[in-house]
Amino acid sequence: MNAAALLGRLKVNPLSRFSRKAGKAPPRFAGDDDAPRRPKPVALMAAAGTVIAILGGIAGWATLFGDHAAEQWSAAVPAVTVTVAAPPPPPAPAPPPAAAAPPPAMAALSNGGATGGAVPTAPTAEFPLAPAPAMGLVEDSRFGPLPRTAEDGRRPWQVYARPFPPGDKRPRIAIVIADMGLSGVTTMNGLQKLPPAVTLSFVPYAERLDSWIERARTKGHEVMMSIPMEPVSFPRDDPGPNALLSGMSVDRLIERLNMSLGKGVGYVGITTTTGSKFTTKAEVMTPVIDAVKQRGLLFLDAKVAPRSVGASMAEAAGVPRAWVDKVIDRDLARGSIDDQLKELETIARTQGAAVGLGFPYPSTIERINLWVTGLQDRGIALVPVSAVANMQKGNGG
Repeated sequence: MNAAALLGRLKVNPLSRFSRKAGKAPPRFAGDDDAPRRPKPVALMAAAGTVIAILGGIAGWATLFGDHAAEQWSAAVPAVTVTVAAPPPPPAPAPPPAAAAPPPAMAALSNGGATGGAVPTAPTAEFPLAPAPAMGLVEDSRFGPLPRTAEDGRRPWQVYARPFPPGDKRPRIAIVIADMGLSGVTTMNGLQKLPPAVTLSFVPYAERLDSWIERARTKGHEVMMSIPMEPVSFPRDDPGPNALLSGMSVDRLIERLNMSLGKGVGYVGITTTTGSKFTTKAEVMTPVIDAVKQRGLLFLDAKVAPRSVGASMAEAAGVPRAWVDKVIDRDLARGSIDDQLKELETIARTQGAAVGLGFPYPSTIERINLWVTGLQDRGIALVPVSAVANMQKGNGG
C-alpha cells in the first residue's frame, strides 16, 4: 500500500501538526462546512441607503440654514475693513518763474565788457562766460566756424573775454598757460586747480578740443588758440599739423590759419609757442596779422624769439596786442618759479601791466595757486589777458 492511500484511511491532515505548534487554527479550504460566509446583498444595500440619507439631510440643512450660519461665523471671526481712497488729482503745473537777472559776469559780456565795479574781481571766482558761438560773431566755412567781427561792431576778443572792471587801477598781471589739450591728464589737472582768472591757450589739434574749451569757459577761464608756426629748428622739430611755414604762399598760409581757427569757438585771440623763425619775418607775419584784425581777435606775442615782430606789427595794424614779459617755468624748481612771479610783480608796478607764460606742469600750478593767495594784499590784480591788451608800454622788443 502506498503512502497516499494510508493517509487517506487514517484521515490525517499533514499540516495540522505544524499548525498546532504555531498556535493557529489550520487553514480552511473551499468546501469546509465552517468557513465564513460573504455578506448578503441585502445588508450592503441597507448600508448604502443609510449613507445617502445622511448626505441628503446635510444638504437640506445647508439649504435652509446655511446663510444664517455663515453670518454667525463671520460675526465670530475678527476682521478689519480698509477703505481705499481714490488718488488725489495731480497738482496744476506751477507758472514759470520770472527770468532771473543775469549774473554780473554775463551782464558784462552782453554789454561788451563795460560794467564798472559790478564785475567780481576775485581771481578764484568761477562763473560761466558768454555762450559761444555768439550770434553775429561766427562765419560758416569749409574749415568750420570762424570768428568774425559782427555788423554792429562787436568783436570776439571782447565778447568772449572774462570781464574785469576797467576802472580798477591796480597793477595787472595776466598769466597764460600754454599747450593745453596736448595731454588729457595735464589739461584736466589745470582745469581743476588753476584760478579761473588764468588764461588758457589750447593747441588746435588737441583731441576733444570743443569739450576742453567749453569746460574752461564754464569755469570762467578766458581762452586763446595757440597756432603752430615754424621754429628755427624746423624740420628737426615738428610744430604740429597745419603749421605756418615761412616758405608758403599767402593763400596757403591763410588756408592753414583757417584750418586751425575753425577747430573751436569762444577764444579771444591767438598766440604761438613754436614760431621762433616765423614770427621774425614781417613778410609772412603781415597776412596773419591782417587776418587777426579782420576776425576781431587779439594777438599775444609769446616772444619765443627775441627779434619777434608780432607785437609791433599788431600795434601798427590796430590789432589789440600784448606780449610775454616772463616765462615763469623755464626752470621747474619751486624757488625759480617763485622768483619769476616776483619779477612780474615788479614789472606790473612799474609798467602798469605784465604778462607771464607757463605750461601746465604740476609745480607751475602749485606755485601759481600759492602766489595768488597773497596777491590782493600786495595790491596787484590777476587778470585775463584781454584786460592787459594795449596796456604794456613799448613794443615788447
